[in-house]
This record gives sequence, C-alpha cells and structure tokens, in this order.
Amino acid sequence: TAFVEKSAAQPYREWVASLEPTGENLIKTAREMMGVPYLWGGTSPKGMDCSGYTKTIFFLNGMVLPRDASQQIAAGEEIDSVKNFENLQKGDLLYFGRKATDTTSERIIHVGMWIGDNKFIHSMGEVHISNFDTTATDFDEYNYNRYLRTKRVLGTNDERVIQLAQSDLFMTPKGEPIRD
Repeated sequence: TAFVEKSAAQPYREWVASLEPTGENLIKTAREMMGVPYLWGGTSPKGMDCSGYTKTIFFLNGMVLPRDASQQIAAGEEIDSVKNFENLQKGDLLYFGRKATDTTSERIIHVGMWIGDNKFIHSMGEVHISNFDTTATDFDEYNYNRYLRTKRVLGTNDERVIQLAQSDLFMTPKGEPIRD
C-alpha cells in the first residue's frame, strides 16, 4: 500500500495540459533519474533498463513510445547514421547494436538520449552521461563503436508515438480519466 499526498497530486487532464515537451524539458526529466540502477525490464526509480528509461522520460513529458529499443527505433525520423552529431538536437534518441552484414541482420540492443555538447544520457550500469567527444578524457569508446543511428521523435507526427494531449489512451469510454 502506498499513499500520495493530495497536494503532490494533480488531476490527469491538468497534468497533461501542463506539459511542454521540449528538448530542455526532456533533459530535465532525464537528469532527475541520474544514478538509478540498471534493471532489465525496469521502468521505475527502483531500476530501469535503457528503453524503459527513454520510455519513462518521454511519458513524463506527454509522449508514449514503444517499449523496447528495437521497437522505439521504428518511430520518428532518421537524423544521422554516420556519426555526424552536428545535426542532433536535445531529446534525439541514439541507437546502438550490431550492424547488418551479408549473413546477419541488424540488431538494436541499446538506446540513449542526446543532451547536447557531444553527450548523451542513458541507463547502462546506472543512469549516467556518456561523451562522444573523441578527444575528451571521458570519451565513451565502447558505445561510440556500436553506434548505429539517431532518430528524432520530438516534433514529428508519427503514429507509433502517442501524444497524450491528443489521445484518449487513459480515458474511460465516457471521456473521463481512468483514475483522476
């Protein structure tokens, strides 16, 4: 059993109306979870995996992404696939894994979110920031070498991303919030 003080709660419609999904707000939400441990299948402050983390960040900003990285990559528009990070915007999603070969298909196994300045935030071991600046002392060579592409979800109109402000996903058939 758990309780939330009424002063800390907000009716669903008010909450959705108050959201401003921007790159800065996505980063603010993402940073609030720094240090949360990695937990395969997790989507809570007790632990989260990489795609559970990105799904949670976007949900708390009014967007519902598919659950897994291999599903999330289908959403949005492709921005980069050649490690040219100049065109990336805050909130873009970076995907990692194994490139396709003549005998194997591509395999998406990790996702993180771009925060600018050659850095991205992700859940790997724990939620932390990694650096793609190849001259930096904290350069993340491991993830740099398995980078596949970046997709932009924010500001795109993709049916695979549910915009809560325009959806009845959490509404009853009578048009009321499921729980208010």
